[in-house]
Amino acid sequence: MTRKAIGARIRFLREQNGLTQVTFANMVNVERAYLSKIESGERNPSIDMLERIAGGFDMSLSEFLEGI
Repeated sequence: MTRKAIGARIRFLREQNGLTQVTFANMVNVERAYLSKIESGERNPSIDMLERIAGGFDMSLSEFLEGI
């Protein structure tokens, strides 16, 4: 399922960068609980939200979505 793959990608990149959910949520201006639900595949993030998340990792949206 794509939602789960996107969530797994976010979690992987966040952990690879040594960021907690709280720290990363603050970086991209989103509630930590919402980020947690995206990471677990419970929520479907909008394209705008995915762009903010990708930007938080200093990536373009296409780079972020590569391989999903």
